[in-house]
Amino acid sequence: MSQENVEVVRRAFEASVQHDNGAVFPLYDPEVEIDLTASGRGVYHGLEDIRQWFRDWLSAFEDPSWEVEEWIDAGEHVIAVMRLHGRGKLSGVPAEMVEAHVWTLRNGKLWRLRVYGTKLEALEAAGLRE
Repeated sequence: MSQENVEVVRRAFEASVQHDNGAVFPLYDPEVEIDLTASGRGVYHGLEDIRQWFRDWLSAFEDPSWEVEEWIDAGEHVIAVMRLHGRGKLSGVPAEMVEAHVWTLRNGKLWRLRVYGTKLEALEAAGLRE
């Protein structure tokens, strides 16, 4: 089942990069939660909050882009080590960050995302050690 979870997360990532809301939103559980507290940001609950999260991200950066450096099958979790690029819309300053996303699926849908600043933090959160 866990490889199937990796494929669901990968499809959602690819649809998100292409801004294909029609493909990505059906992959989310209606009670989805995105928890960004480990990176100093808030928590988003439900599909409308997720739409707002995307709008917030896109409104902050010019030409934002994402790439997954590594997919990790972590049993009931899927870890995606991400590199994000952009340029601040207001400042014009280039930005690059690495985050590790830990997804948990429920009934084959994206249910919970926890975002961490490092791969090691994500591995530990998923009950793994590197």
